[in-house]
Amino acid sequence: MSPRRGTDRFTRKGTEKTRASRRKHQFRGVAVVPGISMGRVHLKFRKTQVLSDRTITDEEIGRELQILGEAVRLSKEQLIVARERVAQEIGELEATIFDTHIAILEDRAFMAKIQAAVQRDHKPVEVVVSVVVEGYYQTMSMVEDEHLRERAADIRDIGLRLLDNVHNLKNQNKDLSEAIDREVPEGDVVFARELLPSDIATLERRHVAGVVTEAGSGRGHCAVMLRALNIPTVMGVEDLATVVRDGDFVIVDGSSGQVHVNPRKDVVDGYRAALKDFESYRNLLTSEVELPAHTTDEHYVKLMANISQASDVHQAKLYRMDGVGLYRTEFQLMARTHYPDEEDQYRVYRDVVEAVDGKPITIRTMDIGTDKNLDYLKLPEEENSALGRRSIRLAFDLEDFQLTQLRAILRASVHGEVRLMFPFITSVEDVRLAKRLLRQAQRQLESTGVPFDPDIPIGIMVEVPAAALSMDKFAREVQFFSVGTNDLVQYVCAADRNQSDVAPWYKGYNPGVLQLLKHIVETAKAYNRPLTVCGEMAGDPFYTMFLVGIGCDQLSMSAPQMPLVKKIIRSINLAGAQRLVERALQYSSTGQIRHLFQDTVEQILGRDLTAWTKKTD
Repeated sequence: MSPRRGTDRFTRKGTEKTRASRRKHQFRGVAVVPGISMGRVHLKFRKTQVLSDRTITDEEIGRELQILGEAVRLSKEQLIVARERVAQEIGELEATIFDTHIAILEDRAFMAKIQAAVQRDHKPVEVVVSVVVEGYYQTMSMVEDEHLRERAADIRDIGLRLLDNVHNLKNQNKDLSEAIDREVPEGDVVFARELLPSDIATLERRHVAGVVTEAGSGRGHCAVMLRALNIPTVMGVEDLATVVRDGDFVIVDGSSGQVHVNPRKDVVDGYRAALKDFESYRNLLTSEVELPAHTTDEHYVKLMANISQASDVHQAKLYRMDGVGLYRTEFQLMARTHYPDEEDQYRVYRDVVEAVDGKPITIRTMDIGTDKNLDYLKLPEEENSALGRRSIRLAFDLEDFQLTQLRAILRASVHGEVRLMFPFITSVEDVRLAKRLLRQAQRQLESTGVPFDPDIPIGIMVEVPAAALSMDKFAREVQFFSVGTNDLVQYVCAADRNQSDVAPWYKGYNPGVLQLLKHIVETAKAYNRPLTVCGEMAGDPFYTMFLVGIGCDQLSMSAPQMPLVKKIIRSINLAGAQRLVERALQYSSTGQIRHLFQDTVEQILGRDLTAWTKKTD
């Protein structure tokens, strides 16, 4: 339990005060949910189970499988209860997270792998569950895409739940409640090595002031749920377990990613003042959600959503999206233990298309490779995955998989306004290969009388400089373009975006990057081809005015980024944005451009509110 609180939380006396004064620390992690919270630490470190390594007899195998079946049943019951609770206390959108967990438990291949290992290796079910789950977790944790890495938490969540229930069944423990206790003293900050979606479902909403974890980032399911709860959160804070103790006083700055442990009184006073600024910022954005995204001179910009699953659509609707500019189909492939068949994929795509309520949706075919490996495909290792074989470059190796996905997308196209996009295109030959595969998939559906949209628009991702510089050639082959700024910046600047020691060279505001973006937009307009910017730059308010100025009229981003981008758009005029572009392109250094962009945002929002925006590093 946390220590008793007095009327003055900063003047506690005795040995506890002396001990705390020796442990004043400042940490930095990933800013996940903006805001400031202050409170006492309540540790939530999950107890580690000791697994037996004994070998079971043939006679014990049946009993182990029986326990597994009962643990699965209990786990599903608990998930249903957790789903209902989250739907009532947080919202239906966040409750859909548990549908994914239930689906994993119902995945026959997943369960068959566990059952087969118990019979083959003669090991207790808890050992097999631990090994199988950890294998999936490690595979998914190493992929490049941060959003997909967060899906690994779902696998681990299910594994821990199964282990808890197996442990309780074997020890005849009648208390089959959640792994984390429900009671959190009012106003406390929860510290944990890792929080899972089911953990958050057990937290008393009115009690938690803030959350800090060692693992995790801003794109996972937990982050979505915590944002819905408006709980200031910082994740990815390393080594906090070695320093923080129950009852320490902490400040969580979910906007900057800073965590202060036992801070000085002047730091506390400064954060109390900052709380007033944050409330002004949040009220300002909330008040403008329903307003259209147009400049002061009525130039309209469509704000689209980047999604990876159906639940992302429901969240984007809350921010009044104009459609889906990028549907990353890798998620549903990474979440499986085997490649889903055509019918499974069709149902997933159909549900997403229907969820957007008739608005346009761009579905990108699977962008996989050794950096986004699917364990069941057994792709060979590469020395440099950033410059290796991915996506369309694997077309011949994965032709059957590509055709299966294309047929599923085509079938879903009859349920809404679907556009089909191919990623990582470098040459016209790549596009023609993709179109040949598409025609083959269309013929296969025609032969069986399955309906699809024969005129489905085809587009490509512009993320390789070779494609960006020859867009006039591609304009004769495709109907639209989407700019993937994450990879484009990486390749233009020759800096791996996943390698921290070259981060100083990975800059979206590099003059060469900005000049190339201007060329891309101008070429698309010259050939009357719609263009969407769907990388991180689209959702970063420091680039908004520049993108509007070069002629971008469709920006696609994660849903929570929309209100701030809309605020910028509604505060500027087109002529002013064009003047910013001219000025930026006259500068020769990234530092000059960065200061220009930051000064511009501060003039629009004011210095205090700009402090709460995402900073361009």
